[in-house]
Amino acid sequence: MVPALCLSSPRTTPSGIGKEDHTNSKLIRVFQGPLNNKYRFLIAKAAKGNRNTKPNSVICAECDGNGAVLCSQCKGSGVNSVDIFDGQFKAGDSCWLCGGRKEMLCGNCNGAGFVGGFLSTHDQ
Repeated sequence: MVPALCLSSPRTTPSGIGKEDHTNSKLIRVFQGPLNNKYRFLIAKAAKGNRNTKPNSVICAECDGNGAVLCSQCKGSGVNSVDIFDGQFKAGDSCWLCGGRKEMLCGNCNGAGFVGGFLSTHDQ
Protein backbone atom coordinates (compact mmCIF):
# COMPACT_ATOMS: atom_id res chain seq x y z
CA MET A 1 0.00 0.00 0.00
CA VAL A 2 1.37 3.41 -0.96
CA PRO A 3 1.07 6.22 1.61
CA ALA A 4 -1.52 8.76 0.51
CA LEU A 5 -1.34 12.52 0.70
CA CYS A 6 -4.37 14.74 0.28
CA LEU A 7 -4.66 18.50 0.58
CA SER A 8 -8.00 20.27 0.70
CA SER A 9 -9.51 23.50 2.03
CA PRO A 10 -12.62 23.03 4.20
CA ARG A 11 -14.60 26.19 5.02
CA THR A 12 -15.63 25.49 8.62
CA THR A 13 -12.81 23.98 10.64
CA PRO A 14 -11.06 25.46 13.71
CA SER A 15 -7.40 26.35 13.39
CA GLY A 16 -4.73 24.16 15.00
CA ILE A 17 -3.68 20.56 14.71
CA GLY A 18 -6.19 17.76 15.05
CA LYS A 19 -6.19 13.99 14.85
CA GLU A 20 -9.15 11.71 14.16
CA ASP A 21 -9.61 7.98 13.65
CA HIS A 22 -11.56 6.94 10.54
CA THR A 23 -11.92 3.19 9.94
CA ASN A 24 -8.41 1.98 10.80
CA SER A 25 -6.68 4.98 9.26
CA LYS A 26 -5.52 8.08 11.07
CA LEU A 27 -6.56 11.49 9.82
CA ILE A 28 -4.06 14.14 10.80
CA ARG A 29 -4.98 17.75 10.18
CA VAL A 30 -2.32 20.44 10.07
CA PHE A 31 -3.70 23.93 9.67
CA GLN A 32 -2.05 27.01 8.34
CA GLY A 33 -3.05 30.55 9.38
CA PRO A 34 -6.34 32.01 8.10
CA LEU A 35 -6.45 32.52 4.35
CA ASN A 36 -9.77 34.24 3.63
CA ASN A 37 -11.42 32.10 6.34
CA LYS A 38 -10.27 28.90 4.66
CA TYR A 39 -7.98 26.35 6.25
CA ARG A 40 -5.77 23.72 4.73
CA PHE A 41 -5.40 20.25 6.15
CA LEU A 42 -3.28 17.21 5.46
CA ILE A 43 -4.44 13.60 5.36
CA ALA A 44 -1.62 11.12 5.86
CA LYS A 45 -2.08 7.36 5.77
CA ALA A 46 0.62 4.92 6.87
CA ALA A 47 1.12 1.58 5.18
CA LYS A 48 -0.81 -1.28 6.75
CA GLY A 49 0.75 -2.02 10.13
CA ASN A 50 4.30 -1.17 9.07
CA ARG A 51 5.55 2.38 9.49
CA ASN A 52 8.95 1.49 7.99
CA THR A 53 7.64 0.48 4.58
CA LYS A 54 9.89 1.57 1.73
CA PRO A 55 8.95 1.42 -1.94
CA ASN A 56 9.98 -1.97 -3.33
CA SER A 57 11.60 -0.37 -6.35
CA VAL A 58 14.60 0.86 -4.34
CA ILE A 59 15.04 -1.88 -1.73
CA CYS A 60 18.05 -4.06 -2.51
CA ALA A 61 16.90 -7.49 -3.66
CA GLU A 62 20.08 -9.23 -2.46
CA CYS A 63 19.87 -8.19 1.22
CA ASP A 64 16.15 -7.25 1.45
CA GLY A 65 17.11 -3.76 2.64
CA ASN A 66 19.26 -5.01 5.52
CA GLY A 67 22.61 -3.97 4.02
CA ALA A 68 24.24 -7.26 4.98
CA VAL A 69 24.18 -10.80 3.59
CA LEU A 70 25.24 -14.13 5.09
CA CYS A 71 28.93 -14.83 4.75
CA SER A 72 29.50 -16.83 1.58
CA GLN A 73 32.30 -18.87 3.17
CA CYS A 74 30.85 -20.01 6.53
CA LYS A 75 27.17 -19.70 5.44
CA GLY A 76 26.36 -17.74 8.61
CA SER A 77 27.93 -20.11 11.15
CA GLY A 78 30.87 -17.81 11.94
CA VAL A 79 33.44 -20.64 11.91
CA ASN A 80 35.48 -22.44 9.27
CA SER A 81 33.99 -25.84 8.46
CA VAL A 82 37.24 -27.22 6.99
CA ASP A 83 40.94 -26.33 6.94
CA ILE A 84 41.56 -23.64 4.33
CA PHE A 85 44.69 -22.41 2.51
CA ASP A 86 46.96 -25.36 3.40
CA GLY A 87 45.99 -25.27 7.08
CA GLN A 88 46.53 -21.54 7.55
CA PHE A 89 42.89 -21.26 8.70
CA LYS A 90 41.79 -24.28 10.76
CA ALA A 91 38.35 -25.86 10.97
CA GLY A 92 36.51 -24.59 14.07
CA ASP A 93 38.37 -21.26 14.15
CA SER A 94 36.61 -17.98 13.38
CA CYS A 95 35.73 -17.69 9.71
CA TRP A 96 38.63 -16.32 7.70
CA LEU A 97 36.35 -14.17 5.53
CA CYS A 98 33.88 -12.56 7.97
CA GLY A 99 36.01 -12.88 11.12
CA GLY A 100 33.19 -14.68 12.94
CA ARG A 101 30.61 -11.92 12.39
CA LYS A 102 28.46 -14.30 10.27
CA GLU A 103 27.48 -11.51 7.85
CA MET A 104 29.20 -9.51 5.15
CA LEU A 105 28.47 -6.12 3.63
CA CYS A 106 26.08 -6.54 0.70
CA GLY A 107 27.99 -6.09 -2.55
CA ASN A 108 24.89 -5.19 -4.53
CA CYS A 109 24.01 -2.03 -2.55
CA ASN A 110 27.35 -1.48 -0.76
CA GLY A 111 25.61 -1.86 2.60
CA ALA A 112 23.08 0.92 2.02
CA GLY A 113 20.05 -1.40 1.84
CA PHE A 114 18.76 0.27 -1.31
CA VAL A 115 19.90 0.70 -4.88
CA GLY A 116 20.02 3.90 -6.89
CA GLY A 117 21.49 6.17 -4.19
CA PHE A 118 24.73 8.09 -4.45
CA LEU A 119 26.66 5.12 -2.97
CA SER A 120 25.13 2.69 -5.43
CA THR A 121 27.04 1.19 -8.32
CA HIS A 122 23.82 1.01 -10.36
CA ASP A 123 22.86 3.72 -12.85
CA GLN A 124 19.11 3.64 -12.35
